[in-house]
Amino acid sequence: MTRYRFHVAALLTMNAGLLFAAGAQAGSWANSAPFGATLKGDLYTPTTPAAKPAILVVIHMCTGHSSTVHGWFDSFADQNGFYLIAPDAGKQCFDSSASRDGDKAAIVKMVDYVVTNKNADKTRVFAAGMSSGGCMTNTLLAIYPDVFVGGSAMPGFPAGGWPAGDTSCTKCSSNPPSTDGKYWGDIARKAFAFSGTYPCSQQWVGGGDEYNFNGWLPAVAAQFQNLGGLSAGTAGTGAPSGWTRTVYKDTAGNVRLETNLGPSSQKHDLETVSPTLYSKVVTFLGLDKPTGACGLTTNTGTGGSGGSGTAGASGGSSVAGHGNSAGAGNSTGAAGSSNGGAPSGGAGAPSGSAGAPSTGGAAASSAGSPGTGAGGAPSGAAGSSTGNTSGGSKATAGAPGSSTAGASSGGSTSDSGGCTIAGAGHSAQWPIAGMLAAVLGALFVRRRRAQS
Repeated sequence: MTRYRFHVAALLTMNAGLLFAAGAQAGSWANSAPFGATLKGDLYTPTTPAAKPAILVVIHMCTGHSSTVHGWFDSFADQNGFYLIAPDAGKQCFDSSASRDGDKAAIVKMVDYVVTNKNADKTRVFAAGMSSGGCMTNTLLAIYPDVFVGGSAMPGFPAGGWPAGDTSCTKCSSNPPSTDGKYWGDIARKAFAFSGTYPCSQQWVGGGDEYNFNGWLPAVAAQFQNLGGLSAGTAGTGAPSGWTRTVYKDTAGNVRLETNLGPSSQKHDLETVSPTLYSKVVTFLGLDKPTGACGLTTNTGTGGSGGSGTAGASGGSSVAGHGNSAGAGNSTGAAGSSNGGAPSGGAGAPSGSAGAPSTGGAAASSAGSPGTGAGGAPSGAAGSSTGNTSGGSKATAGAPGSSTAGASSGGSTSDSGGCTIAGAGHSAQWPIAGMLAAVLGALFVRRRRAQS
């Protein structure tokens, strides 16, 4: 009987270890979370949420779905304890026009839900997206500065560049109507007058973007430069090989805008960049820190009145600087720099009128109709896949209006940016634990028989 007791103790130890390991795995996605918004969306809960967790809204490209972004930032959320929100357009593209209503208001509703129900930090709300998701990111930063404190577009148009009601990227392959900072800044201020500190912004675009998003980069830089009252752009360091980085600083010397222009060989689809850009996004935004945004502390700022659409309440979040000291993340001060790069010369566009960042320059509109290209098209962007989606079909690249992707539901496996299995949790470990439990039961039966 002593021998059996040792066997039982050993099996109990192994079983407990396996159960503990299963519980220590990555967090999980809840598909169609109860946000109460006009759009559907998914919510990622990290393995161990921080005491006051940040929120990152991750926004898919045209013809994508909420499940398309599963895997992009999951591991970083687990490492740093922040929540991920993945809205679903429910149509070909999000309507990223410059108004505080529609899809934009729905995303803010999702943020409000997580702040209220998950004890999230309302002063640390960020956005990141690709292609039309990048357009939405820039729009949220420009017209909801009372909600968002930073974001990264990979790539995007300025707020106001996306026409109202457009769900098929009609401006793809076009040129911006202006590159004047005041022109674009006034569009954002008309939507929402704001007297606080505008969000930090990071921009990524390929130099060979077949939909001419690189041609829109000067307009994007001009808008955030004008809104934030930033200096002329100067050369930054730390960009990936072949990329040109330009940084724009506030009066205290903090980097508030970073643009990254890729080589001519880099097309529209930035999921193809290797290594991926996600860690650089997390570092720039400061999501790898327990507090702050882009190297600055966050606090309650001053809101304003809405110009069009549904105006937001006053108040919200903004950022406060630390003087001229170099902050955490990518914030750069007069004393030095951290992964954003100290300026190293190079003329940039004057405040209010953005020229091509640092070196390189905006390319002319390039040929190529939306829907062509290997997964990089805004309309068939990145070949988003919902894997084994219950009730949906795999998205296929195509021209605007030809999306065949079904809505994501149930537990889906995304092949976009990672191998995250959503919805099902970590059931793979449980069969092993069950087998051990069965063996344990069998040993007890043998013991009872030996005693009888």
